[in-house]
Amino acid sequence: MIRKMTVDDIKDVQQIALTSWQYMFGEYIPEEVIQSFIERTYSDLMLKKQIEKTTVLLAIDSQEQTVGYLSYTPIDVDGESEVTALHMLPSHLNCGYEELLLTEALQSLSTAQNVDVYVDERSRDLQEFYSKNGFVLVESFQEEFEGIPVETIHYSLPIKQHAHS
Repeated sequence: MIRKMTVDDIKDVQQIALTSWQYMFGEYIPEEVIQSFIERTYSDLMLKKQIEKTTVLLAIDSQEQTVGYLSYTPIDVDGESEVTALHMLPSHLNCGYEELLLTEALQSLSTAQNVDVYVDERSRDLQEFYSKNGFVLVESFQEEFEGIPVETIHYSLPIKQHAHS
């Protein structure tokens, strides 16, 4: 089942974020850097703000446990939206929840021109997931994450074609 996040879900999202980040980036990013980032970015206050400013969808398994989430921005004046996060508990990766979350998000973004996502180049599974779902590579660039150099890949999914005048 997919549903929107509420403030009652904050602790679940915090746990999924920490577990997912440790699983995906634990061998590349020191544990204390991950912990500090999660504590700051996924604090109760920040998640409450995120609920107000973005849409956060939760994946709920058959035991009614929250097993993943996807967040995305509202469509802006240029007709664009961005998937800002997609995280799953490692035990529920590749079980179809990612597709359910993305499908639900894209249904609400059907009037967008395109949807962007930025993925760490070491996240091969995410790259494959987005490519398989129609996202195309836009660019790759270097940036710093908490002082650590990383390579980020920008993908975009064209949804509506621009009208020709």
